[in-house]
Amino acid sequence: MGINVLNKKEMKKYFYILLLSVVTLFIASCTKKNNLAPVPTGHLYFHLHTDIDSFEVGAYNSVIQATNGRNISLSLAQMYISNIELVKLDGSTYPVSNKVILKYFENEAYLIGNVQAGNYKSIRFSVGLSAAENAKTAVAGDSVFYHPEMWLGNTAQPLGYVFLNVQGKIDTTAQANGTEAQMVPFSYKIGTTANSRQVIMPDQNFTVLPDQDDYEHIIINYMRIFDGVDLSKAGNLSVQNAADNSMALAVRISNNIPNMFHYE
Repeated sequence: MGINVLNKKEMKKYFYILLLSVVTLFIASCTKKNNLAPVPTGHLYFHLHTDIDSFEVGAYNSVIQATNGRNISLSLAQMYISNIELVKLDGSTYPVSNKVILKYFENEAYLIGNVQAGNYKSIRFSVGLSAAENAKTAVAGDSVFYHPEMWLGNTAQPLGYVFLNVQGKIDTTAQANGTEAQMVPFSYKIGTTANSRQVIMPDQNFTVLPDQDDYEHIIINYMRIFDGVDLSKAGNLSVQNAADNSMALAVRISNNIPNMFHYE
């Protein structure tokens, strides 16, 4: 009878020892996880150039002769870029959350964010806004969304934002040999969720180093928006409102957007 009582006491003792060991291991494990070093990050910038074919635009309203001989000038060139993703070497993606930039001519460098340091092979992004962003009400003082020239109406809502606003003058002669005096105005305000387009940059390896600045230089060739557009038709020189954005011309220009981008 005494032996049985002793065994029960020993079993109870061993149980508490085992329980204490488990708790100790659990605490040690949690402490180890909490002590893990944070993932190193670097600062990624997009350096976005405004070009006409292979010629960089030095100033608004300067006349540039494209490679096909056609004269063109820009008086406004702005776009929204969002939904940015970095493509790792293994093909997986690193999303840059909640980042929207308004690219305008006067500025070329844009901080995309502190991103995970490492090796990447490509970049993806959208020219446009998500449905939620496109429904956002613009508040005075908002440096990204409070830009009346980027609204499809007198206010940002209910019609939404202009994703790409490019205006200027262009030679519309059939032989692309008109004089500067013969250039006529064009104005494209591309918007609505249906006309958002994803841009997939070609593979070009780059590295983001911890606590360092990395600049990815990307050229935006505005001449490409005219691909497949019959400039001899006056109606093909203007997209101004939400109704226009449902027409074939707006869809044509939207489909040209991914071809506007290439690495410097």
